[in-house]
Amino acid sequence: MSRMSALAFASNFLWVMVIGLLGPSLPAIVAGLGITYSQAGLFFTLLSLGSLFGASLGAWASDRAPRNALYAGCCLCLAAGLGLAGFMPGYAAVALLVFLFSVAGSPLGSIGQSIMLGLAPERRERNLSLFTTFGALGSFVAPILVSANFAAGLAWRFPFLETAALALALGIVILAARIPPAGAPRARVNALAMLSNQRVLATGVMIFFSVAIDIGFVYWLAEYFAAELGVSLRLASSVVGVYLVGIISGRLAIPLALKRLRPETLLSASLTLSLASILAFILVPGPGAKAVLGGVYGLGVGPVFPLLMSRGTREFPEQSGAVTGILFAGISLGGMVFPLAVGALAQNVGIARSYWFCAAAAAGLLVAAALLARRARTARG
Repeated sequence: MSRMSALAFASNFLWVMVIGLLGPSLPAIVAGLGITYSQAGLFFTLLSLGSLFGASLGAWASDRAPRNALYAGCCLCLAAGLGLAGFMPGYAAVALLVFLFSVAGSPLGSIGQSIMLGLAPERRERNLSLFTTFGALGSFVAPILVSANFAAGLAWRFPFLETAALALALGIVILAARIPPAGAPRARVNALAMLSNQRVLATGVMIFFSVAIDIGFVYWLAEYFAAELGVSLRLASSVVGVYLVGIISGRLAIPLALKRLRPETLLSASLTLSLASILAFILVPGPGAKAVLGGVYGLGVGPVFPLLMSRGTREFPEQSGAVTGILFAGISLGGMVFPLAVGALAQNVGIARSYWFCAAAAAGLLVAAALLARRARTARG
């Protein structure tokens, strides 16, 4: 593993860990701030709105700006935002800080990915699999950190303060690293031209809807187990980890699976498993069975994002930052829409019924993946 790849993996781990703090902390945040599900859903929307600007512009800038200063500056600003969030007393102040630290911190993943892809385009699938696995590992560590703080009797703010210390340490490491500048592409393509590319556009739309089956599911999972199934806060937060074990396992299996299956076939198989397991999750009673099925669902969801990202970024290898920014915009837009939509549904019909929305999204993605696989077979003759 090269030093640059290690930095990319570490930065994605950190940023996704930050995202992962909100879901398992949600029951305590709702109780501590005295807010509704819809108001809590706004946190997720603000997180994704900040990411829409930060991740996209950060990836675009990584093809042009001094990378050390850009990369480290984002990390240090994230540390400051997380630290301040640990002291803000009211809902409005916390919501504003969520937006600001998202703008500052979201470029960490997209900048890291653009640097990694630019330096080793021939290892795209393998590196993206590892890159997203480290992100899933960040999501896995987040609920453990939250659960440990709850078990110690600490408030929901403490995990944010502890993560701020990690961000500060990573920022110092990035400052000391020597990151090579981006090479000048032979022919620079603007963002609108990239969006007109059929493969990039179709992939971006699928990435947008993939947020519904991943973040739209996991953000409300702890609250679902706590409010609907009567599980304790500590155990409800830990259930998120079962889902994330499935995500990590699915992503680690990608390189081995691609030795036997084409990427289009693997994508269809993953979505088939996702759809079957979320239907079972919704219909089967009992927290134990639901926890296991949540892990199986994660196993199916895990390969979806890296396979889509690999498909989209293959089109413009010399502008890895720009195409990464466009595809990350799909993630951010989906993150703005789907957690809030699920939260609004949960407020009106309950979280249990709102998960039918995630199942519908999985079915739609499966149809799209089947069409892509059919087109790929036709193109091969």
